[in-house]
Amino acid sequence: MADDRDGAQTIARACGKLHLHNLEPEDFVALTIEASAMARVPLSGTSWVPGAG
Repeated sequence: MADDRDGAQTIARACGKLHLHNLEPEDFVALTIEASAMARVPLSGTSWVPGAG
């Protein structure tokens, strides 16, 4: 469990946040069209969410 927590903390810090709880929905993107569609988050580098609207 400590490794998961450390990894999550590293991700939060990479986004400029001090703690995992400070992440906002805007901090999340997907790297593939499929992941973007399943998670309903924008495709990286765009504001497009496949299947939305």
